Amino acid sequence: MSRSLALPALPLAALLLLSTLTSAALAQAGQPDPGFSILAQPSGITEPTPDENTPDTSNERYTVIGPHLGRDAYLALRGSENDQVLRTRWQIERSSLDGEPLDGEQREIVIGDGYVTETGTAERVIQDFITARTLTRVPALDGPVMRSAPIVSHVHRQMNTFAYYTEGGTLDSVTGPGGTSFDRFWIEAAMGVRLARADLVSTITEAGTTEVRRTAEGQPVFSHVDDGLGAGQPAALFRGWLQHAVPVHPDALATLTDEAGIPERFSFLVYSPSSPDGRRETWTRLSSHEDEASFPWPEGLEPARADTYQIDDPAIRALLQTGLDAASQPSAAPAAEDFLAAADAAQRRADPSGAYLALYQISHHQGPCGSDTPSPVCNRMSQVTAAGIGNTTFETLMSGISRMQSDRVAALTILREHLHRDGFDGAAANLLAAQALAAVRSSQPETLPDMDLASLFAASASNDPYAPMAFWHGGRYAASQGDVETAWLLFDIARALPASHSLPPSVEAIAMSEQLQTLAPGFFVTTASPAAQTVADEETVGSDEN
Repeated sequence: MSRSLALPALPLAALLLLSTLTSAALAQAGQPDPGFSILAQPSGITEPTPDENTPDTSNERYTVIGPHLGRDAYLALRGSENDQVLRTRWQIERSSLDGEPLDGEQREIVIGDGYVTETGTAERVIQDFITARTLTRVPALDGPVMRSAPIVSHVHRQMNTFAYYTEGGTLDSVTGPGGTSFDRFWIEAAMGVRLARADLVSTITEAGTTEVRRTAEGQPVFSHVDDGLGAGQPAALFRGWLQHAVPVHPDALATLTDEAGIPERFSFLVYSPSSPDGRRETWTRLSSHEDEASFPWPEGLEPARADTYQIDDPAIRALLQTGLDAASQPSAAPAAEDFLAAADAAQRRADPSGAYLALYQISHHQGPCGSDTPSPVCNRMSQVTAAGIGNTTFETLMSGISRMQSDRVAALTILREHLHRDGFDGAAANLLAAQALAAVRSSQPETLPDMDLASLFAASASNDPYAPMAFWHGGRYAASQGDVETAWLLFDIARALPASHSLPPSVEAIAMSEQLQTLAPGFFVTTASPAAQTVADEETVGSDEN
């Protein structure tokens, strides 16, 4: 049975994101995704007004925390040097609903200053709530490396999966893999997201156990006994980690309060494709003690290269690696003089098309030229245009660029003749062609030419690794293909490159992140670290509340 969700209970930001969820789910099923067109302005995104603050990238201390950072730079920006940790060891027992034991294990969870990690795992995962990133130590050919992904990418994946199985949140009952049907409550628990607050009944027994039920007569879906251990920030961090680690409904998990501390014991029900008849999982704290330990990113452990992330498309993998290399060396970014020099060289070759494209490429760094933004490059574009009149190749190129909105197939046909170029002119030609191809792919798939969109992004970036828009558009394309994890890595790169604050990456990525945090706040923990405050300050850019 399906019904319309009670949308008035949703915050406005959640409503704005819903339009992209169904399309993203369709993309996972291999269907074209109209909701992540790289040309379309996302719903709910507004340009900053003059009285709003924007990050000042002219300040050397302004650096986006992203996958390109090595250990020392990451820790310096993180800003926390407290080595106090709380080590907790747990006995975990799983049983059927009639009490028959299934299996058990022990796990050690370490709560540090703004982070939580688990020891003894092959791929050690660190949930760093100060930076809102998930760090994962993984093996590589030359030794282990550290992956770094924003937590919002995981939330985006969870939302896409939720939207896929619930048809955008409209179904009360969902069918999982293998044809097993579940009440929507259980996929909300598995994904850690919901679009409306669940009606739960919470009671405290005479023995002090908090029990959470879906109905007053039902069995507890979540229960916990608290003893005050780690009351305050450690308890908040542990609860945030649980949202990532266990399939407990976020509204049930919210009954764990900071004041009550880390629970001494907790138990929850699970219904899933692997447990269609249900099972109960019980965690009992065996021990806890305070200790000292440095942040668990060992010295000498390098940041992961693109080939250690799970990226199937080799062109997207190459695009990410180009971005990682560029973002780690921002001082090598081109200046206006470099674009002017490239245009001069093209004009000396009697190539007005190359000169114009080389100058056009600066728009992928700083935005398009406008009457209110005079600059030497923009002024030179006017001169090159005037000088190119009468050159057939140049006039054809200008005709193609002018058709980017009205006749994209024709524009693409013209731009194909310039894809062989290198340098700034090649970067511009490939990115313009990628934009045209993406639009054709979305609106006119029957006329789609035999071209690889991801390769166009990669070619553009290889010719100019410091153009934020190549990575921003490439990220939106990756998201349209269902690869939201890579999309957010590319968004990080786009924001980390110099001058990106004047382009969509600094506004739209923040707005999308805020929407996802609104939908799934349990995955995030507010910390008192200076680095966390810097992130919070950045995320006010483009907010409707400012």
